[in-house]
Amino acid sequence: AWVKATITPGQFDIAFQPIVGLEDRKVHHFEALVRLNDSPTSMNPYNFICFAEDNGMIATFDMALCRKLISRMKTFSKDGKILPIAMNISGRSIDSDAFIEELRDVIQETPDLHESLLFEITETARISDLARANNIITGLRDDGFHVCLDDFGAGQSAFEYLKALEVDFVKFDGQYVVDAAKSDRDKAFLSAMAGFCHELDSATLAVFIATE
Repeated sequence: AWVKATITPGQFDIAFQPIVGLEDRKVHHFEALVRLNDSPTSMNPYNFICFAEDNGMIATFDMALCRKLISRMKTFSKDGKILPIAMNISGRSIDSDAFIEELRDVIQETPDLHESLLFEITETARISDLARANNIITGLRDDGFHVCLDDFGAGQSAFEYLKALEVDFVKFDGQYVVDAAKSDRDKAFLSAMAGFCHELDSATLAVFIATE
């Protein structure tokens, strides 16, 4: 009941995490992160997303997030402060024809934001039809949006996704970055994954980078 009451009226907030380029140390874009208001102790943003996926509410939430983010971006644009912003979309939402139809309607209303909005496809829920998903991704890219494969390596289908989905960015799961700092073997593995992605013309992102 609390999750429904949070999603439907949009009773959540958005934080913006800067994503910084290693070559020039400038902000490349921001990632939109969900922040919950007055949530139960056990309900952090990750648990919130997983619960919504497991209970059939994630497409409704993803659309509520998209609408709120676009509204916020319009405000930023008027103030002349806009940089590209990435929002997450669950694999379950990608599987929903109704969600994709509504997403297309929403983004067609804001053609001036196309180059400023990125979509990150998450791995927390498996995509059932990868060929269909790639057609959707190709359509988004043709319309000027960039698409990222999020949390690469966190799920069992990582390389299957990478083979099937033509994306602009691949974001490595944070555990690979943590492990790479611990051993040469893990560092070589991360380097090899990055090289593989670059061969596929996908730029690479990583989280959990906290030291030089």
